[in-house]
This record gives sequence, structure tokens and C-alpha cells, in this order.
Amino acid sequence: MRRRTIVLITLIVMMVFSIQSFVYIEQNLRPPLMKIAKVRVKQLATQAINKAITEQVASRSESDKLIDWKMNSNGKISGFMLNYAEHMNITSQTINTVQKTLNEMKDIPEHIPIGHALNSAIISSYGPSVPVKFEPVGAVKVDLSTRQKDAGINMILVEVYIRIIAEVTIIIPFDTEPEIVETDIPISYLLVVGDVPMYYYDNTGKPVGESAAEAPNISVPLGQGSDGGVTTNPQNSGNDESSNGEASNSGEALPEDSGNSNAHNSSANDKGVAPAE
Repeated sequence: MRRRTIVLITLIVMMVFSIQSFVYIEQNLRPPLMKIAKVRVKQLATQAINKAITEQVASRSESDKLIDWKMNSNGKISGFMLNYAEHMNITSQTINTVQKTLNEMKDIPEHIPIGHALNSAIISSYGPSVPVKFEPVGAVKVDLSTRQKDAGINMILVEVYIRIIAEVTIIIPFDTEPEIVETDIPISYLLVVGDVPMYYYDNTGKPVGESAAEAPNISVPLGQGSDGGVTTNPQNSGNDESSNGEASNSGEALPEDSGNSNAHNSSANDKGVAPAE
């Protein structure tokens, strides 16, 4: 009878401990575990997608046909547009490649040590590992587009890239959440070189080039004045100071005038006193 009591008490203690452990994991470990799982899944999915698309692009030789250049009457480039047929071909192949890559990855679960969720550097690599999996959800979205940036004087670098957006569901014990995996993969670069100008102005406003001597002068703002305005010529400020100095020199004669007026007033008073006597 006593042995049964000990066994019963042990089972009750184990049940209470298990329930408290589940509650602790649910309230304290689930959010950080999900956060780590999201980062890890996005990292693995992005690396796999980039590798698959890079291999696909490397095996193709039609990437130079993505852009149709438009020429003007002088034989110079006036614009460009994407080749629609090649665009659709690359888009469809990319969707199939990404979908196949994600389906292969979902069968290989990733494990995260539970110590990562405790924010401790000492036990971050210890403890039981939590399995993390994901399931592709919905269709993969692929967008082929271009972007431009300056590459020098009258030169533009055109980049053709693929934007891939895939939605997955991250699965960990006790929780599941959706997540968006998005990545941009460049597939082609093109440098458009325009006419070289006869001259141009540097950041100080000085003309540079073979015909710099024929370039008109321009005024470059130098700084902000004390009254909030912009000073464009430092020599003008010197002239203003000299003119102010001349004005102050001419103003030194004012006390003499005031003295003369006092003298006139005193003489008038003297004249006014004589009749009173």
C-alpha cells in the first residue's frame, strides 16, 4: 500500500512538472523560437532559390536577348524595352525552379537548439534541438524588371533582375506562422554609353573639359549670411564692409553738428534775455 502511494505521488509530481514545462514553453520559449525559425527558414530558402536560379541562368545563353534596343535616325540609342517572349520564358522557368526547390527543402527539417531561445551565450548551443519545417503556401510570384543607375558622365548601367516572392508556413512544436520569402537576383548588366560632353562643371562650379575656356561662368552659393540669405560672392561682402566703414567715418562729424546747434540755441537764449531785462 505504501509503495502504491509513492508511485502515485511520483506520477502526480511528474504530471505537474510536465504541465508547468508546457506552460513555460508556450509563454516564454515559443515567441523567440518562432523568431529564430523565421530567420533560419528565410536564410535557407533564399540561399536555395539563389543557387537554383543562378545555375539556371548560367546554363542559358539567351539572357542578352532580354532587351530590345531602340535606335534613332543617327544610329544612337534612344530607349529600350523588354523582349516579351523571352520575358515570359524566363518567368515560367523560374517559377518551376523555385517551386521545385521549395518542395525539396520541406522534407529536410532544420533543428534549432532550445538554448538559442533563452538569450544566453553560455547555453546557446546546448539543450534539446527543436525541429523546424516549412510548407510552401500558394503560388510563387516572379517579376522580371530593370533598374538603372549612373555609371559616370553620360553613362547608365542597366540591371535586369528577377524578383521572387514565395509564401511559406513555418512549423515548430506548438505553433505555426506564415512568412514571406523575397529575394532579388540579377541576371544581366548592360552599360549604355552616351555622347561625351564638351565640358561640364565640377562641384566647385569650375568648367572641366576640352572646351572649358568657352564655358560661361556661373555663381555657386558659398554659404549662408548672418541675415539668413545666401552669399554668392565674397568680394561683395568686403565692399559692403568698406562702405559701412565709410558711413561710420562720415558719421563721426555728427557730434560737431550737434555742438553747433547747441551754440545757436545758446545765442538765441541770450537774445531772448536782453528784452526781459
